[in-house]
Amino acid sequence: MRWTERFVHWGYPANAQYVVGVLEILGGLGVLIPPSRRAASLILGVLMASALCTHVVHAEFPRVIPPLVLGGLAFLTYWLQCPATNR
Repeated sequence: MRWTERFVHWGYPANAQYVVGVLEILGGLGVLIPPSRRAASLILGVLMASALCTHVVHAEFPRVIPPLVLGGLAFLTYWLQCPATNR
């Protein structure tokens, strides 16, 4: 199944795959740049939480593992970028 068909099957607009893809690429690049690392990891975490919810709602349980792991890594990156006084 192609990505366009998957997004339509999940109830999203057909071209939403491009928006998600651009956000993932920008988030991945942002994690590499220290000043934007916290914001980028937050964006990636939100994307992974959305993917997780989408797969759970549509009972695609084998597809839950990647967004769960990647979302956890995004949360960990966000948490490690917080100032020490906030922990």
